[in-house]
Amino acid sequence: MARTPLWPFPQEMMTARKAFFCGHMRTLALAATFHPDPPMKLKPLVLACACALALPTYAGVVISQVYGGGGNSGATLRNDFIELFNAGDTAAVLDGLSVQYASSTGTSWQRTPIAGVLQPGQYYLVQQAAGANTAAAALPTPDAIGTLALSGTTGKVALVNGANALACGASCASDLSVLDFVGFGTANDSETAPAPVISNTTAALRAQGGCSDTNNNSADFTAGAPLPRNSTTQASACGGTGNPTPTPTPTPSPTPTPNPTPGSVRIHDIQGSAHRSPLDGQSVANVPGIVTLVVSNGFYFQDEVADNDPRTSEGVFVFTSSAPAVAVGDKVLVSGKVSEFRPGGSSGTNNLTVTELASPQVSKLSSGNALPPGVLLGTQPNKVIWQGAAGDVETAAALDLNNGLDFYEALEGMRVEIANAVAVGPSNSYGETPLVANAGIGADVRTPRGGLIIRADDFNPERVIVEAGSVTPPRMNVGDGLARVVGVLDYNFGNVMLRASEVSPLVSGGLQQEVTRKQRTEELAVASFNVENLSPRDDAAKFARLAQQVVSNLQSPDIVGLMEMQDNNGATDDGVVSASETFARLIAAISAAGGPAYSWRSIDPVNDQDGGEPGGNIRVGFLYNPARVQFVDRAGGTATSAVAVTSCGNAVCLSASPGRIQPADAAFNSSRKPLVGEFVFAGQTVFVIANHWNSKGGDQPLSGRYQPPVRSSEVQRNQQARLVADFVTSLTSRDPQARLIVLGDLNDFQFSDAVGKLKATGLVDLIETLPENERYTYVFEGNSQVLDHILASANLAARAEYDAVHTNSEFADQTSDHDPEVARFAIGPVLPGCFANWTAGVAYTAGQRASIGTVNYEAKWWTQGENPQQSGQWEVWKKLGTCTTEVAQQQVSPPQPATTVTDWIVGNAYALGDRVRYNGLTYLCTVAHTAQGDWQPGVAPSLWQQQQ
Repeated sequence: MARTPLWPFPQEMMTARKAFFCGHMRTLALAATFHPDPPMKLKPLVLACACALALPTYAGVVISQVYGGGGNSGATLRNDFIELFNAGDTAAVLDGLSVQYASSTGTSWQRTPIAGVLQPGQYYLVQQAAGANTAAAALPTPDAIGTLALSGTTGKVALVNGANALACGASCASDLSVLDFVGFGTANDSETAPAPVISNTTAALRAQGGCSDTNNNSADFTAGAPLPRNSTTQASACGGTGNPTPTPTPTPSPTPTPNPTPGSVRIHDIQGSAHRSPLDGQSVANVPGIVTLVVSNGFYFQDEVADNDPRTSEGVFVFTSSAPAVAVGDKVLVSGKVSEFRPGGSSGTNNLTVTELASPQVSKLSSGNALPPGVLLGTQPNKVIWQGAAGDVETAAALDLNNGLDFYEALEGMRVEIANAVAVGPSNSYGETPLVANAGIGADVRTPRGGLIIRADDFNPERVIVEAGSVTPPRMNVGDGLARVVGVLDYNFGNVMLRASEVSPLVSGGLQQEVTRKQRTEELAVASFNVENLSPRDDAAKFARLAQQVVSNLQSPDIVGLMEMQDNNGATDDGVVSASETFARLIAAISAAGGPAYSWRSIDPVNDQDGGEPGGNIRVGFLYNPARVQFVDRAGGTATSAVAVTSCGNAVCLSASPGRIQPADAAFNSSRKPLVGEFVFAGQTVFVIANHWNSKGGDQPLSGRYQPPVRSSEVQRNQQARLVADFVTSLTSRDPQARLIVLGDLNDFQFSDAVGKLKATGLVDLIETLPENERYTYVFEGNSQVLDHILASANLAARAEYDAVHTNSEFADQTSDHDPEVARFAIGPVLPGCFANWTAGVAYTAGQRASIGTVNYEAKWWTQGENPQQSGQWEVWKKLGTCTTEVAQQQVSPPQPATTVTDWIVGNAYALGDRVRYNGLTYLCTVAHTAQGDWQPGVAPSLWQQQQ
């Protein structure tokens, strides 16, 4: 699923109790799971007489803003959104609630579930559908994401206790399940009277920052410029349960003293030499600096005079809560209270804090001053995120600049510059792009396409994620570049973020989707593909693009293991579990793209038991080409019955095909169950197990507060791996020669304990047959990593060729967030005919075949002059076996030359088709590799082909 972290923030679950006082009366609410029956609609403005009631833990939450013009022509923002606000004085639990939308006179309600805990005065942003205007600005990071397409002018929005869709029309505002209701424009339902008509440039905003609630939409809402706020926006409590008044917005004062002069405290004194300020909670006066960046709720300023301690930052954020009355270049004195703000609120406990000044008074001394020069990145740690004591890094006495976390903490709030930035991950839907400095020099290990590989001991702290500040960076693919990026260093969502203020034009890296080769007659091609929540609710374009990848990029594999196939109505949670229409639409799209007429096999899950998007009922399944592969159907496979290994005559077989592996085991609670099928190709039985293991949701972030991060999701994933490994063992123990393939989105790395359990059974992880810098199927926050695997029994792996086909994960425009992968297994007999005689003067490309006498050989890569009968330095030739009569040569297209020629350099990574100069000659790279000292062009003919 989109935006799945490597180690994401967990969804913190909280049990809250609330006490309410009225005179001498006090009642205790029940725990967070309490829901009144019938449900009550209670708001802080009408609670004066409710003290004798046990109140629900969502009391006080209101709809504070509605915007429906997202992405329309002339729109200011790219997405529609609904904003909530906790106008009460206690924490509100949102679990089990939903926001819902209907047209102005409609009775068909669409909904988005929400969850979490909302503190008093805290906002909650629910992003909805995007329009076609991609030039419009992205929303701040949302707290929840839905797909509702709101009207840009008139409609109805409800906050509902429950996930079921409303069924009312003009009487929803009084429905007992409705907690708050906003009708706007010409809506036929509202609280008393509708809010004003809105537009592509205006939203309906609840007055007093969300505190005004007279139960009259017309009186409470005005139309104004949209101001989306999320849970990281500074809380602004209403202060009481009567008619609330907003917390006064601090008004910057130009002269806090008659003759303002700098105080004794400087910014580096506030930041200190540790993660938390030594002055946390204290008030400071007249701190000097120059404004470097202005944002909607505050500004950054930086001291012109640095101290001699590289651990102390010279910049800090000033939180004003509303638009500040300063400009970039203003020289100011700021008085306020030092605070450590933890992004994410109650759900951000794994985040590091950000030092800021709150409740400020600002004196402007002058304008138009030159800004402090940006600190040039490029020397930050490229391997070590943290090497201190395990636990809470904020308790460390002082920063160690050899740690990635500490290095960036020492620059928090300061102007920073990245020269020759290159994208190591694509821009995400929030406009965030991970970059490395100096064209990637010093970043290790780079992929041939420009990314950055993770290793067991290296998760790449050199990455910095650029986001919009005063300017919006362009959308980028992996390998795209920016000559210069300047901004202010910040921290959010477990990552170091650069809020951009200057961005040079985009330099395209020209990234193209990869295409694998077609399988030969004797090769069984097996692919794995996570199609990211595919359902008939997706538009025809997604089906067409997925089909094109199957047909053109994967070359129509014989078997395709699919992950995240949703049921026939997608995320609608109404008991439907069949995915027949989803499979049928994908197969039809593949056929329309020129592919084979695939058949499919899967087993429908029990409703809402396999995790994923609520109501979607994702599952794994198989496509197969019946013209090349036979599926062995054997009855008995159900959602809850476990498949077993048994005997069919003299052969080992499955008790059911397809069948599920241990679906009732607790290891697969709220997770997809593995599916095993029995196939026959070239007269040989092949067992294929498709998997989609437990995601990494709930793991602590890589650059978070706690080090090393706790990877709590591994517990369930290791249990799942053990069950699949046990099944593999049960099969191979009965038939040591069984041909077995285990594939799918295992949600873990090739060096993980979970995948290690499969390898311990004798399976070979085929991605490990690639060079280290090509081992990835997924890119998250700039880390290229392996989540998808094809493992094979040794008898298949010995005649296998594997390819991770990069079509999605490196591109800002993705059809899925995963790349597909394919393996070709030479199961059928090698062609008996002899090929053309090998000739020393002929250049052979990878895949071309030749014979010497009655023995066939196949070139692994480009070669000339290396005798197949001799094991040379490069071991170019693969022996295929004996032959009889001559047949036509099978031609393979040579690599396409790159458009540019660079000097050959030791240590550089070269991709297939790259061209270099060496000793006055031009050479073409024929094997992707990292150059070593004795692999010069002209000396290593298997790596370089001389050009005319």
